[in-house]
Amino acid sequence: MKKFLLLLRSENTEEENNLYIKAITEYGGEVLFACDTDTKEVLLSVLEHVEGILLPGGYTVGNWDYFLIGYAVSHHLKLLGICQGMQSMALWQSRDYLIPIGSDLHHQKEGYVHSVVLEDSRLKQILGMHSIYVNSYHYQTVKNSCCFRVVGKSYDGLIEAVENSNHIFQIGVEWHPERMLEYDSCSRKLFSYFVSC
Repeated sequence: MKKFLLLLRSENTEEENNLYIKAITEYGGEVLFACDTDTKEVLLSVLEHVEGILLPGGYTVGNWDYFLIGYAVSHHLKLLGICQGMQSMALWQSRDYLIPIGSDLHHQKEGYVHSVVLEDSRLKQILGMHSIYVNSYHYQTVKNSCCFRVVGKSYDGLIEAVENSNHIFQIGVEWHPERMLEYDSCSRKLFSYFVSC
Protein backbone atom coordinates (compact mmCIF):
# COMPACT_ATOMS: atom_id res chain seq x y z
CA MET A 1 0.00 0.00 0.00
CA LYS A 2 1.33 3.46 -0.92
CA LYS A 3 2.09 5.68 2.06
CA PHE A 4 1.64 9.44 2.27
CA LEU A 5 2.76 11.95 4.88
CA LEU A 6 0.13 14.35 6.20
CA LEU A 7 1.50 17.36 8.04
CA LEU A 8 -0.63 17.92 11.15
CA ARG A 9 -0.86 21.65 11.78
CA SER A 10 -1.39 22.82 15.35
CA GLU A 11 -4.30 25.03 14.32
CA ASN A 12 -6.23 22.35 12.44
CA THR A 13 -9.01 20.40 14.12
CA GLU A 14 -9.42 16.64 14.17
CA GLU A 15 -12.43 17.04 11.88
CA GLU A 16 -10.33 18.93 9.34
CA ASN A 17 -7.52 16.36 9.50
CA ASN A 18 -10.00 13.53 9.02
CA LEU A 19 -11.12 15.02 5.71
CA TYR A 20 -7.55 14.77 4.37
CA ILE A 21 -7.13 11.27 5.78
CA LYS A 22 -10.36 10.08 4.17
CA ALA A 23 -9.38 11.63 0.83
CA ILE A 24 -6.21 9.53 0.74
CA THR A 25 -7.50 6.29 2.23
CA GLU A 26 -10.58 6.30 0.00
CA TYR A 27 -8.30 5.77 -2.99
CA GLY A 28 -6.15 3.09 -1.41
CA GLY A 29 -3.42 5.11 0.27
CA GLU A 30 -2.15 4.88 3.83
CA VAL A 31 -1.51 8.02 5.89
CA LEU A 32 1.52 8.57 8.11
CA PHE A 33 1.69 11.65 10.30
CA ALA A 34 4.15 14.35 11.27
CA CYS A 35 3.33 17.37 13.44
CA ASP A 36 4.48 20.92 12.86
CA THR A 37 6.01 20.72 16.34
CA ASP A 38 8.15 17.65 15.55
CA THR A 39 11.89 17.80 15.16
CA LYS A 40 13.59 17.45 11.80
CA GLU A 41 14.78 14.00 12.86
CA VAL A 42 11.21 12.83 13.41
CA LEU A 43 10.14 14.22 10.03
CA LEU A 44 13.03 12.49 8.29
CA SER A 45 12.19 9.18 9.94
CA VAL A 46 8.64 9.37 8.56
CA LEU A 47 9.75 10.59 5.13
CA GLU A 48 11.82 7.43 4.65
CA HIS A 49 8.58 5.45 4.27
CA VAL A 50 6.43 7.63 2.02
CA GLU A 51 6.14 8.34 -1.67
CA GLY A 52 4.06 11.46 -1.32
CA ILE A 53 3.40 14.46 0.91
CA LEU A 54 0.13 16.30 1.53
CA LEU A 55 0.53 19.88 2.76
CA PRO A 56 -2.91 20.82 4.14
CA GLY A 57 -4.63 24.14 4.62
CA GLY A 58 -3.97 26.26 7.67
CA TYR A 59 -3.33 29.82 8.77
CA THR A 60 0.35 30.63 8.33
CA VAL A 61 3.09 29.53 5.97
CA GLY A 62 5.72 27.77 8.06
CA ASN A 63 9.30 26.55 7.89
CA TRP A 64 8.22 22.90 7.86
CA ASP A 65 6.27 23.59 4.68
CA TYR A 66 9.42 24.81 2.98
CA PHE A 67 11.45 21.90 4.33
CA LEU A 68 8.93 19.35 3.07
CA ILE A 69 8.63 21.02 -0.34
CA GLY A 70 12.40 20.98 -0.73
CA TYR A 71 12.52 17.34 0.34
CA ALA A 72 9.79 16.37 -2.14
CA VAL A 73 11.54 18.16 -4.99
CA SER A 74 15.00 16.77 -4.25
CA HIS A 75 13.75 13.21 -3.59
CA HIS A 76 11.22 13.15 -6.45
CA LEU A 77 8.23 12.54 -4.17
CA LYS A 78 4.65 13.34 -5.08
CA LEU A 79 3.39 16.54 -3.49
CA LEU A 80 -0.10 17.96 -3.09
CA GLY A 81 -0.46 21.39 -1.51
CA ILE A 82 -3.92 22.57 -0.49
CA CYS A 83 -4.74 26.21 0.32
CA GLN A 84 -1.89 27.19 2.67
CA GLY A 85 0.08 24.28 1.21
CA MET A 86 -0.24 25.80 -2.26
CA GLN A 87 0.73 29.21 -0.94
CA SER A 88 3.86 27.68 0.57
CA MET A 89 4.71 26.10 -2.76
CA ALA A 90 4.33 29.46 -4.51
CA LEU A 91 6.50 31.26 -1.93
CA TRP A 92 9.17 28.55 -1.70
CA GLN A 93 12.69 29.95 -2.37
CA SER A 94 11.34 33.46 -2.87
CA ARG A 95 11.41 36.60 -0.77
CA ASP A 96 7.71 37.21 -1.29
CA TYR A 97 5.07 36.93 1.39
CA LEU A 98 1.34 36.43 1.74
CA ILE A 99 -0.86 39.41 0.99
CA PRO A 100 -4.44 40.04 2.15
CA ILE A 101 -7.16 39.79 -0.48
CA GLY A 102 -9.08 42.71 0.99
CA SER A 103 -12.56 41.18 0.81
CA ASP A 104 -14.52 38.10 1.85
CA LEU A 105 -15.25 37.03 -1.73
CA HIS A 106 -12.77 34.15 -1.48
CA HIS A 107 -13.82 33.00 1.97
CA GLN A 108 -17.19 31.27 1.80
CA LYS A 109 -18.56 28.41 3.88
CA GLU A 110 -19.56 25.60 1.54
CA GLY A 111 -20.21 24.71 -2.07
CA TYR A 112 -18.98 26.20 -5.30
CA VAL A 113 -17.82 29.81 -5.02
CA HIS A 114 -16.05 30.71 -8.26
CA SER A 115 -14.46 29.32 -11.40
CA VAL A 116 -10.79 28.61 -12.05
CA VAL A 117 -9.38 28.71 -15.57
CA LEU A 118 -6.60 26.18 -16.14
CA GLU A 119 -3.68 26.55 -18.50
CA ASP A 120 -2.26 23.59 -20.42
CA SER A 121 -0.71 21.57 -17.61
CA ARG A 122 -0.63 18.26 -15.79
CA LEU A 123 -3.52 19.48 -13.64
CA LYS A 124 -5.64 20.26 -16.69
CA GLN A 125 -4.86 16.81 -18.12
CA ILE A 126 -5.86 15.12 -14.86
CA LEU A 127 -9.15 17.01 -14.54
CA GLY A 128 -9.92 16.97 -18.27
CA MET A 129 -11.40 20.47 -18.21
CA HIS A 130 -10.33 23.99 -19.15
CA SER A 131 -12.47 25.64 -16.47
CA ILE A 132 -13.70 24.23 -13.16
CA TYR A 133 -15.75 25.46 -10.22
CA VAL A 134 -14.25 25.36 -6.73
CA ASN A 135 -14.93 26.26 -3.13
CA SER A 136 -12.89 28.97 -1.41
CA TYR A 137 -11.69 29.43 2.18
CA HIS A 138 -8.81 31.91 2.14
CA TYR A 139 -8.27 35.53 3.19
CA GLN A 140 -4.73 35.76 1.81
CA THR A 141 -3.10 35.13 -1.55
CA VAL A 142 0.26 35.16 -3.32
CA LYS A 143 1.19 37.65 -6.00
CA ASN A 144 3.54 35.30 -7.84
CA SER A 145 5.09 31.84 -7.77
CA CYS A 146 8.84 31.47 -7.72
CA CYS A 147 9.70 27.84 -8.54
CA PHE A 148 6.35 26.31 -9.46
CA ARG A 149 4.51 27.32 -12.62
CA VAL A 150 1.17 29.09 -12.24
CA VAL A 151 -1.41 26.94 -14.04
CA GLY A 152 -4.74 28.23 -12.72
CA LYS A 153 -6.30 31.60 -11.88
CA SER A 154 -9.67 32.73 -10.57
CA TYR A 155 -12.02 35.07 -12.41
CA ASP A 156 -10.45 38.05 -10.62
CA GLY A 157 -6.87 37.04 -11.37
CA LEU A 158 -5.80 35.38 -8.11
CA ILE A 159 -3.39 32.45 -8.35
CA GLU A 160 -5.36 29.26 -7.73
CA ALA A 161 -3.06 26.46 -8.90
CA VAL A 162 0.67 25.84 -9.33
CA GLU A 163 2.68 22.81 -10.39
CA ASN A 164 6.21 21.62 -11.03
CA SER A 165 7.12 21.43 -14.69
CA ASN A 166 8.91 18.09 -14.18
CA HIS A 167 7.26 14.72 -14.71
CA ILE A 168 6.29 14.20 -11.08
CA PHE A 169 2.91 14.97 -9.49
CA GLN A 170 3.77 18.14 -7.56
CA ILE A 171 0.65 20.29 -7.63
CA GLY A 172 -0.77 22.97 -5.38
CA VAL A 173 -4.39 24.17 -5.39
CA GLU A 174 -5.83 27.11 -3.46
CA TRP A 175 -9.25 25.51 -2.95
CA HIS A 176 -10.19 22.56 -0.71
CA PRO A 177 -10.92 19.46 -2.82
CA GLU A 178 -11.05 17.27 0.30
CA ARG A 179 -14.28 19.08 1.21
CA MET A 180 -15.90 18.40 -2.18
CA LEU A 181 -15.34 14.66 -2.66
CA GLU A 182 -19.00 13.76 -2.23
CA TYR A 183 -20.27 16.00 -5.01
CA ASP A 184 -17.37 17.05 -7.25
CA SER A 185 -15.82 14.77 -9.88
CA CYS A 186 -12.72 16.97 -10.30
CA SER A 187 -11.89 16.64 -6.61
CA ARG A 188 -12.18 12.86 -6.85
CA LYS A 189 -9.97 12.80 -9.94
CA LEU A 190 -7.31 14.89 -8.21
CA PHE A 191 -7.02 12.65 -5.15
CA SER A 192 -7.35 9.44 -7.15
CA TYR A 193 -4.48 10.48 -9.37
CA PHE A 194 -2.37 11.73 -6.47
CA VAL A 195 -2.62 8.38 -4.72
CA SER A 196 -2.45 6.04 -7.68
CA CYS A 197 -0.13 7.67 -10.24
